[in-house]
Amino acid sequence: MKTRIMTLALAALAATSALQAQDVAQTPAYKTAFVKDGKAHWFLEVGDAALISLAANNRDVHFTDRVSLLNPSLALGRWSTPSFGMRLQLQGGKFFDYARPQGAFAALPSVGGLLRHEITYGFAQYDFLFDVVNFFTPYRENRLFHLIPFVGVGLGYKHQTASADVKDQEHAYSPLVDAGLQLKFRLTRCVDFNLEGKVTASDLNLPSQTDHIKAGTDFIAQAGASLTFHLGQKAFEPITPNDPQLIASLNDEINALRAENAELAKRPVNCPDVEIPVPMTKIVGNVIYFRINSAVIDKNQVINVYNIAEYAKSNTETITLVGYADRQTGNPAYNLALSKRRAEAVADMLIKKYGISSDRIKIDWKGDTVQPYAENVWNRIVLMSAE
Repeated sequence: MKTRIMTLALAALAATSALQAQDVAQTPAYKTAFVKDGKAHWFLEVGDAALISLAANNRDVHFTDRVSLLNPSLALGRWSTPSFGMRLQLQGGKFFDYARPQGAFAALPSVGGLLRHEITYGFAQYDFLFDVVNFFTPYRENRLFHLIPFVGVGLGYKHQTASADVKDQEHAYSPLVDAGLQLKFRLTRCVDFNLEGKVTASDLNLPSQTDHIKAGTDFIAQAGASLTFHLGQKAFEPITPNDPQLIASLNDEINALRAENAELAKRPVNCPDVEIPVPMTKIVGNVIYFRINSAVIDKNQVINVYNIAEYAKSNTETITLVGYADRQTGNPAYNLALSKRRAEAVADMLIKKYGISSDRIKIDWKGDTVQPYAENVWNRIVLMSAE
Protein backbone atom coordinates (compact mmCIF):
# COMPACT_ATOMS: atom_id res chain seq x y z
CA MET A 1 0.00 0.00 0.00
CA LYS A 2 2.86 2.38 0.79
CA THR A 3 4.30 1.63 -2.64
CA ARG A 4 0.96 2.49 -4.17
CA ILE A 5 0.84 5.83 -2.36
CA MET A 6 4.37 6.69 -3.51
CA THR A 7 3.55 5.74 -7.11
CA LEU A 8 0.44 7.94 -7.02
CA ALA A 9 2.44 10.88 -5.71
CA LEU A 10 5.05 10.56 -8.46
CA ALA A 11 2.31 10.20 -11.03
CA ALA A 12 0.79 13.43 -9.74
CA LEU A 13 3.92 15.38 -10.59
CA ALA A 14 4.16 13.94 -14.08
CA ALA A 15 0.45 14.37 -14.78
CA THR A 16 0.54 17.99 -13.62
CA SER A 17 3.40 18.70 -16.02
CA ALA A 18 1.60 17.03 -18.91
CA LEU A 19 -1.65 18.86 -18.23
CA GLN A 20 -0.02 22.27 -18.21
CA ALA A 21 2.32 21.84 -21.21
CA GLN A 22 -0.39 22.70 -23.71
CA ASP A 23 -1.55 25.74 -21.70
CA VAL A 24 1.98 27.18 -21.51
CA ALA A 25 2.31 26.92 -25.29
CA GLN A 26 -0.76 29.15 -25.72
CA THR A 27 0.14 31.78 -23.09
CA PRO A 28 1.72 35.14 -24.06
CA ALA A 29 5.35 35.35 -23.03
CA TYR A 30 4.73 38.18 -20.56
CA LYS A 31 2.46 35.82 -18.59
CA THR A 32 4.94 32.93 -18.71
CA ALA A 33 7.82 32.28 -16.31
CA PHE A 34 11.11 31.06 -17.81
CA VAL A 35 14.13 29.28 -16.40
CA LYS A 36 16.90 31.79 -15.58
CA ASP A 37 20.40 30.92 -16.83
CA GLY A 38 23.04 33.65 -16.64
CA LYS A 39 25.32 31.77 -19.03
CA ALA A 40 22.77 31.51 -21.85
CA HIS A 41 21.09 33.80 -24.43
CA TRP A 42 24.19 35.86 -25.36
CA PHE A 43 24.62 37.26 -28.85
CA LEU A 44 27.12 39.12 -31.03
CA GLU A 45 26.08 41.66 -33.70
CA VAL A 46 28.23 42.88 -36.59
CA GLY A 47 26.94 45.51 -38.99
CA ASP A 48 27.29 48.73 -40.91
CA ALA A 49 25.10 51.83 -41.25
CA ALA A 50 24.64 54.94 -43.35
CA LEU A 51 24.78 58.16 -41.23
CA ILE A 52 23.41 61.61 -41.84
CA SER A 53 23.71 64.72 -39.67
CA LEU A 54 20.48 66.60 -38.98
CA ALA A 55 22.17 69.53 -37.26
CA ALA A 56 21.65 73.17 -38.29
CA ASN A 57 22.86 73.97 -41.85
CA ASN A 58 22.85 70.33 -42.94
CA ARG A 59 19.15 70.58 -43.69
CA ASP A 60 19.96 73.02 -46.53
CA VAL A 61 22.22 70.52 -48.37
CA HIS A 62 21.07 67.88 -50.86
CA PHE A 63 20.31 64.59 -49.09
CA THR A 64 22.75 62.40 -51.04
CA ASP A 65 25.64 64.79 -50.29
CA ARG A 66 25.06 64.35 -46.57
CA VAL A 67 25.13 60.53 -46.38
CA SER A 68 28.24 58.65 -45.23
CA LEU A 69 28.17 54.88 -45.86
CA LEU A 70 31.06 53.30 -43.96
CA ASN A 71 30.23 53.23 -40.24
CA PRO A 72 30.85 49.69 -38.91
CA SER A 73 29.56 48.56 -35.53
CA LEU A 74 30.12 45.67 -33.13
CA ALA A 75 27.77 44.78 -30.27
CA LEU A 76 27.68 42.20 -27.48
CA GLY A 77 24.38 41.60 -25.72
CA ARG A 78 22.13 39.20 -23.86
CA TRP A 79 18.39 38.54 -23.60
CA SER A 80 17.45 38.19 -19.92
CA THR A 81 13.93 37.11 -20.96
CA PRO A 82 12.40 36.45 -24.40
CA SER A 83 11.14 40.07 -24.37
CA PHE A 84 13.85 42.14 -22.63
CA GLY A 85 17.52 42.38 -23.47
CA MET A 86 20.55 44.66 -23.41
CA ARG A 87 23.55 45.25 -25.64
CA LEU A 88 26.78 47.23 -25.58
CA GLN A 89 27.47 48.62 -29.05
CA LEU A 90 30.70 50.20 -30.34
CA GLN A 91 30.57 52.18 -33.57
CA GLY A 92 33.03 54.36 -35.45
CA GLY A 93 33.70 55.98 -38.80
CA LYS A 94 33.07 59.34 -40.45
CA PHE A 95 30.03 61.47 -41.14
CA PHE A 96 29.62 64.80 -42.91
CA ASP A 97 28.75 68.17 -41.41
CA TYR A 98 28.15 71.39 -43.40
CA ALA A 99 28.96 74.90 -42.15
CA ARG A 100 30.30 78.22 -43.39
CA PRO A 101 34.13 78.30 -43.60
CA GLN A 102 35.56 79.64 -40.37
CA GLY A 103 38.51 79.20 -38.03
CA ALA A 104 41.15 76.86 -39.52
CA PHE A 105 38.90 76.34 -42.55
CA ALA A 106 38.22 80.04 -43.31
CA ALA A 107 40.43 80.11 -46.42
CA LEU A 108 38.88 77.03 -48.07
CA PRO A 109 36.44 77.49 -50.98
CA SER A 110 32.80 76.66 -50.33
CA VAL A 111 29.82 75.69 -52.45
CA GLY A 112 26.72 77.75 -51.89
CA GLY A 113 28.43 79.31 -48.89
CA LEU A 114 28.76 75.95 -47.08
CA LEU A 115 31.85 73.78 -46.63
CA ARG A 116 31.69 70.01 -46.09
CA HIS A 117 33.57 68.79 -43.01
CA GLU A 118 34.43 65.13 -42.34
CA ILE A 119 33.91 64.25 -38.67
CA THR A 120 35.88 61.23 -37.41
CA TYR A 121 34.03 59.85 -34.40
CA GLY A 122 33.51 56.90 -32.05
CA PHE A 123 30.32 55.97 -30.15
CA ALA A 124 29.86 53.58 -27.21
CA GLN A 125 26.19 52.97 -26.41
CA TYR A 126 24.29 50.75 -23.98
CA ASP A 127 20.86 49.92 -25.39
CA PHE A 128 17.79 48.42 -23.74
CA LEU A 129 15.89 46.12 -26.13
CA PHE A 130 12.18 45.24 -26.08
CA ASP A 131 10.91 42.41 -28.30
CA VAL A 132 7.29 43.36 -28.97
CA VAL A 133 6.43 40.11 -30.75
CA ASN A 134 7.78 37.87 -28.00
CA PHE A 135 6.07 39.96 -25.32
CA PHE A 136 2.52 39.83 -26.65
CA THR A 137 2.47 36.37 -28.28
CA PRO A 138 3.31 32.85 -27.07
CA TYR A 139 7.07 32.29 -27.06
CA ARG A 140 8.54 30.30 -29.97
CA GLU A 141 12.29 29.96 -30.45
CA ASN A 142 11.93 29.43 -34.22
CA ARG A 143 9.84 32.55 -34.93
CA LEU A 144 10.83 34.13 -38.26
CA PHE A 145 10.28 37.83 -37.46
CA HIS A 146 10.79 40.10 -34.45
CA LEU A 147 9.99 43.80 -33.96
CA ILE A 148 12.40 45.34 -31.44
CA PRO A 149 12.26 49.02 -30.39
CA PHE A 150 15.12 50.19 -28.17
CA VAL A 151 16.49 53.18 -26.25
CA GLY A 152 19.95 53.73 -24.89
CA VAL A 153 22.59 55.98 -23.40
CA GLY A 154 26.29 56.24 -24.05
CA LEU A 155 29.37 58.33 -24.71
CA GLY A 156 30.42 60.02 -27.97
CA TYR A 157 33.92 61.04 -29.00
CA LYS A 158 34.92 63.42 -31.83
CA HIS A 159 38.48 62.67 -32.87
CA GLN A 160 39.01 65.31 -35.56
CA THR A 161 37.33 67.56 -38.12
CA ALA A 162 38.79 67.65 -41.64
CA SER A 163 38.07 69.37 -44.95
CA ALA A 164 40.34 69.14 -48.00
CA ASP A 165 43.86 68.98 -46.55
CA VAL A 166 43.04 70.95 -43.41
CA LYS A 167 42.53 69.07 -40.13
CA ASP A 168 41.32 70.36 -36.80
CA GLN A 169 42.53 68.01 -34.03
CA GLU A 170 40.31 69.50 -31.34
CA HIS A 171 38.73 66.55 -29.53
CA ALA A 172 35.29 66.56 -27.96
CA TYR A 173 33.32 64.23 -25.69
CA SER A 174 29.58 64.14 -25.20
CA PRO A 175 26.92 61.99 -23.52
CA LEU A 176 24.62 60.27 -26.00
CA VAL A 177 20.94 59.34 -25.99
CA ASP A 178 19.54 57.17 -28.76
CA ALA A 179 16.25 55.56 -29.78
CA GLY A 180 15.50 53.27 -32.67
CA LEU A 181 13.81 50.23 -34.14
CA GLN A 182 15.24 46.89 -35.25
CA LEU A 183 13.53 44.44 -37.62
CA LYS A 184 14.96 40.97 -37.02
CA PHE A 185 14.64 38.07 -39.49
CA ARG A 186 15.68 34.51 -38.61
CA LEU A 187 18.12 32.94 -41.09
CA THR A 188 19.19 29.85 -39.13
CA ARG A 189 18.99 28.68 -35.53
CA CYS A 190 22.15 30.67 -34.72
CA VAL A 191 22.08 33.59 -37.18
CA ASP A 192 19.61 36.48 -37.70
CA PHE A 193 19.57 39.29 -40.27
CA ASN A 194 18.64 42.76 -38.97
CA LEU A 195 17.48 46.03 -40.46
CA GLU A 196 17.86 48.90 -38.01
CA GLY A 197 17.24 52.63 -37.85
CA LYS A 198 17.90 55.06 -35.01
CA VAL A 199 18.45 58.68 -34.06
CA THR A 200 21.24 59.75 -31.69
CA ALA A 201 21.33 63.02 -29.76
CA SER A 202 24.75 64.43 -28.82
CA ASP A 203 26.68 67.63 -28.26
CA LEU A 204 30.00 67.14 -30.05
CA ASN A 205 30.56 70.81 -30.90
CA LEU A 206 30.14 70.29 -34.64
CA PRO A 207 31.04 73.13 -37.06
CA SER A 208 27.41 73.51 -38.10
CA GLN A 209 26.38 74.06 -34.50
CA THR A 210 28.98 76.73 -33.79
CA ASP A 211 28.07 78.41 -37.09
CA HIS A 212 24.31 78.36 -36.53
CA ILE A 213 22.54 81.15 -34.68
CA LYS A 214 20.49 78.73 -32.58
CA ALA A 215 23.08 76.14 -31.67
CA GLY A 216 21.87 73.17 -29.66
CA THR A 217 21.75 69.40 -29.66
CA ASP A 218 23.27 67.54 -32.63
CA PHE A 219 20.94 64.88 -34.03
CA ILE A 220 22.47 62.09 -36.11
CA ALA A 221 20.22 59.63 -37.95
CA GLN A 222 21.33 56.29 -39.29
CA ALA A 223 19.96 53.23 -41.07
CA GLY A 224 21.82 49.99 -41.55
CA ALA A 225 21.96 46.21 -41.58
CA SER A 226 23.64 43.69 -39.33
CA LEU A 227 23.97 39.99 -38.55
CA THR A 228 23.29 38.54 -35.12
CA PHE A 229 25.22 35.45 -34.03
CA HIS A 230 23.70 33.63 -31.04
CA LEU A 231 26.33 32.28 -28.65
CA GLY A 232 25.55 29.03 -26.83
CA GLN A 233 21.99 28.31 -25.80
CA LYS A 234 19.45 30.55 -27.53
CA ALA A 235 16.06 29.07 -26.58
CA PHE A 236 14.28 29.86 -23.31
CA GLU A 237 12.73 27.02 -21.31
CA PRO A 238 9.28 27.84 -19.88
CA ILE A 239 8.51 26.81 -16.32
CA THR A 240 5.39 24.63 -16.32
CA PRO A 241 2.99 25.90 -13.63
CA ASN A 242 1.14 23.61 -11.26
CA ASP A 243 -2.60 23.01 -11.45
CA PRO A 244 -3.99 23.63 -7.92
CA GLN A 245 -7.24 21.79 -8.63
CA LEU A 246 -5.49 18.69 -9.91
CA ILE A 247 -3.07 18.64 -6.96
CA ALA A 248 -5.96 19.01 -4.53
CA SER A 249 -7.75 16.10 -6.18
CA LEU A 250 -4.62 13.94 -6.02
CA ASN A 251 -4.09 14.84 -2.37
CA ASP A 252 -7.65 13.69 -1.65
CA GLU A 253 -6.93 10.35 -3.29
CA ILE A 254 -3.67 9.95 -1.38
CA ASN A 255 -5.45 10.71 1.89
CA ALA A 256 -8.12 8.15 1.04
CA LEU A 257 -5.43 5.53 0.40
CA ARG A 258 -3.78 6.38 3.71
CA ALA A 259 -7.08 5.87 5.47
CA GLU A 260 -7.50 2.53 3.70
CA ASN A 261 -3.96 1.56 4.72
CA ALA A 262 -4.72 2.45 8.35
CA GLU A 263 -7.85 0.30 8.22
CA LEU A 264 -5.89 -2.64 6.81
CA ALA A 265 -3.37 -2.28 9.65
CA LYS A 266 -6.14 -3.20 12.13
CA ARG A 267 -6.62 -6.65 10.60
CA PRO A 268 -5.01 -9.77 12.16
CA VAL A 269 -1.31 -10.12 11.76
CA ASN A 270 -1.37 -13.87 11.11
CA CYS A 271 -3.18 -15.14 8.05
CA PRO A 272 -3.71 -18.72 6.89
CA ASP A 273 -0.89 -20.17 4.84
CA VAL A 274 -1.72 -20.29 1.17
CA GLU A 275 0.18 -21.47 -1.84
CA ILE A 276 1.67 -18.51 -3.64
CA PRO A 277 1.38 -18.80 -7.43
CA VAL A 278 4.53 -18.15 -9.42
CA PRO A 279 3.85 -15.31 -11.84
CA MET A 280 4.91 -15.69 -15.45
CA THR A 281 5.50 -11.96 -15.76
CA LYS A 282 7.18 -9.78 -13.14
CA ILE A 283 6.02 -6.14 -13.02
CA VAL A 284 9.01 -4.07 -11.96
CA GLY A 285 7.01 -0.89 -11.73
CA ASN A 286 8.99 1.57 -13.81
CA VAL A 287 6.77 4.06 -15.64
CA ILE A 288 7.84 6.72 -18.14
CA TYR A 289 5.40 9.62 -18.49
CA PHE A 290 5.05 11.74 -21.64
CA ARG A 291 3.62 15.13 -22.41
CA ILE A 292 0.42 15.45 -24.41
CA ASN A 293 0.86 14.48 -28.09
CA SER A 294 4.58 13.80 -27.53
CA ALA A 295 6.92 10.83 -27.86
CA VAL A 296 9.94 12.77 -26.55
CA ILE A 297 11.32 11.64 -23.19
CA ASP A 298 11.41 14.61 -20.80
CA LYS A 299 14.53 15.25 -18.72
CA ASN A 300 12.70 14.42 -15.50
CA GLN A 301 11.77 10.99 -16.91
CA VAL A 302 15.30 9.93 -17.91
CA ILE A 303 15.89 8.63 -14.36
CA ASN A 304 13.12 6.08 -14.92
CA VAL A 305 14.78 4.85 -18.12
CA TYR A 306 18.05 4.65 -16.21
CA ASN A 307 16.37 2.49 -13.54
CA ILE A 308 15.14 0.12 -16.25
CA ALA A 309 18.67 -0.12 -17.63
CA GLU A 310 20.12 -0.85 -14.20
CA TYR A 311 17.53 -3.58 -13.65
CA ALA A 312 18.34 -5.11 -17.04
CA LYS A 313 22.06 -5.14 -16.23
CA SER A 314 21.41 -6.87 -12.88
CA ASN A 315 18.94 -9.49 -14.18
CA THR A 316 18.56 -11.80 -17.14
CA GLU A 317 14.86 -11.42 -17.97
CA THR A 318 13.58 -9.98 -21.22
CA ILE A 319 12.40 -6.38 -20.83
CA THR A 320 8.96 -5.65 -22.27
CA LEU A 321 7.98 -2.05 -22.98
CA VAL A 322 4.31 -1.29 -23.68
CA GLY A 323 3.26 2.15 -24.97
CA TYR A 324 -0.10 3.80 -24.25
CA ALA A 325 -2.00 6.99 -25.14
CA ASP A 326 -4.87 8.72 -23.36
CA ARG A 327 -8.34 8.20 -24.79
CA GLN A 328 -9.55 11.82 -24.59
CA THR A 329 -6.93 13.14 -27.01
CA GLY A 330 -6.63 12.34 -30.73
CA ASN A 331 -8.31 9.35 -32.37
CA PRO A 332 -7.70 5.57 -32.10
CA ALA A 333 -5.51 5.33 -35.22
CA TYR A 334 -3.35 8.31 -34.25
CA ASN A 335 -3.06 7.18 -30.62
CA LEU A 336 -1.97 3.69 -31.71
CA ALA A 337 0.90 5.19 -33.74
CA LEU A 338 1.76 7.61 -30.90
CA SER A 339 1.96 4.79 -28.33
CA LYS A 340 4.26 2.87 -30.70
CA ARG A 341 6.60 5.88 -31.00
CA ARG A 342 6.69 6.22 -27.21
CA ALA A 343 7.70 2.59 -26.72
CA GLU A 344 10.32 2.89 -29.48
CA ALA A 345 11.74 6.07 -27.87
CA VAL A 346 12.33 4.26 -24.55
CA ALA A 347 13.82 1.22 -26.31
CA ASP A 348 16.08 3.46 -28.37
CA MET A 349 17.44 5.20 -25.25
CA LEU A 350 18.05 1.88 -23.48
CA ILE A 351 20.01 0.56 -26.47
CA LYS A 352 21.97 3.64 -27.56
CA LYS A 353 22.55 5.44 -24.25
CA TYR A 354 22.74 2.59 -21.74
CA GLY A 355 24.05 -0.26 -23.93
CA ILE A 356 21.23 -2.74 -23.38
CA SER A 357 21.16 -5.39 -26.11
CA SER A 358 18.20 -5.09 -28.48
CA ASP A 359 17.74 -8.89 -28.19
CA ARG A 360 16.62 -8.42 -24.59
CA ILE A 361 13.99 -5.77 -25.37
CA LYS A 362 10.46 -6.38 -26.65
CA ILE A 363 8.07 -3.54 -27.45
CA ASP A 364 4.30 -3.47 -27.72
CA TRP A 365 1.75 -0.69 -28.06
CA LYS A 366 -1.90 -0.44 -27.13
CA GLY A 367 -2.90 3.07 -28.23
CA ASP A 368 -5.99 4.06 -26.25
CA THR A 369 -7.58 0.60 -26.34
CA VAL A 370 -6.21 -0.08 -22.86
CA GLN A 371 -6.16 2.54 -20.10
CA PRO A 372 -4.00 1.39 -17.16
CA TYR A 373 -5.10 4.34 -15.02
CA ALA A 374 -8.52 5.83 -14.30
CA GLU A 375 -7.10 9.36 -14.53
CA ASN A 376 -6.96 10.16 -18.25
CA VAL A 377 -3.66 12.12 -18.33
CA TRP A 378 -1.76 9.34 -16.55
CA ASN A 379 -2.18 7.08 -19.56
CA ARG A 380 0.42 8.95 -21.66
CA ILE A 381 3.00 6.39 -20.60
CA VAL A 382 5.27 3.46 -21.33
CA LEU A 383 5.07 0.59 -18.81
CA MET A 384 7.92 -1.87 -18.27
CA SER A 385 7.69 -5.51 -17.24
CA ALA A 386 10.22 -8.36 -17.10
CA GLU A 387 9.72 -11.97 -18.19
